Amino acid sequence: MRLVAALLVVVSHTFPLAGQAPFRILGVEDLGALGVSIFFVISGFLVTGSYLRDPKTYLFKRLLRIEPGLIASLVVTVLLLGIVTTAPAAEYWPQAALYVLRNTLLFPATYELPGVFQSVPIPNVVNGVLWTLRLEFSFYLVLMLIRARLALVLVLAGSCAAVWLAMTLLRPDWAQDTPSRIAFLGARNGLLFFAGAALHLTRARIPLWLGGLSALAFPLLGPLVLPTAVMGLARPGKLSADLSYGIYIYAFPIQQMLASQGRLNLITAVLAVLPFAAMSWFLVERPAMRLKPGPPQTP
Repeated sequence: MRLVAALLVVVSHTFPLAGQAPFRILGVEDLGALGVSIFFVISGFLVTGSYLRDPKTYLFKRLLRIEPGLIASLVVTVLLLGIVTTAPAAEYWPQAALYVLRNTLLFPATYELPGVFQSVPIPNVVNGVLWTLRLEFSFYLVLMLIRARLALVLVLAGSCAAVWLAMTLLRPDWAQDTPSRIAFLGARNGLLFFAGAALHLTRARIPLWLGGLSALAFPLLGPLVLPTAVMGLARPGKLSADLSYGIYIYAFPIQQMLASQGRLNLITAVLAVLPFAAMSWFLVERPAMRLKPGPPQTP
């Protein structure tokens, strides 16, 4: 399910990064937003299980899952773009070091590097998905602070749903300024994350028929039915190699590079990102996960 979500984000970004109109579901939902939403539902479900298994090592495990792969991707990005930048070395490399540092810290996210991606359809953005990692880690911290108590998780999910619904109805222009954009995205994805957490805490078993029905209702009800759609359609089991995170963190800069050369399309985007995702999993993510205390866990 996470692999599908990651590929949905790649497909979605390919169109605007290539200078084309976004592909939307029934005109209201782009595939990238859907993919990110699926990630947040699954994340809320799985990390709640991680917290319940061992609250003392929870934060350390979360850092091991996010940071090694992220840091590696940031370093690889600045090294490869250092070859093609039009900025002088004295300007590029100090900013590249800050790019790695600030994005490693998650919260002061930086999206630009000197002399790269200046003539593409969406200019001066190296990796446009980094904001989601900052938001997700914030939810990790909130879950830890409330000790994954069901009552508080339900209050947070309900509050986020109320804010999302109010902004959807009253602020259709939420993306035009930073405060409303933060509020909308925080509420929407908070609803999904804490709904996933609530499904784990209640040990709810969503039947396949309800998952399918929720998926059919998604174009009309949006994130309100997505948690039951995701958990109803998901099935136990995992692939031998989890490429989802690597695809997610490498795809955007690779797509920008392809766009700068006029070669960006769905086929080139997927084929180009898969080797980076595989290297991320086998060389960085899987070895880092082996450092987790106790028996191997997912995620």
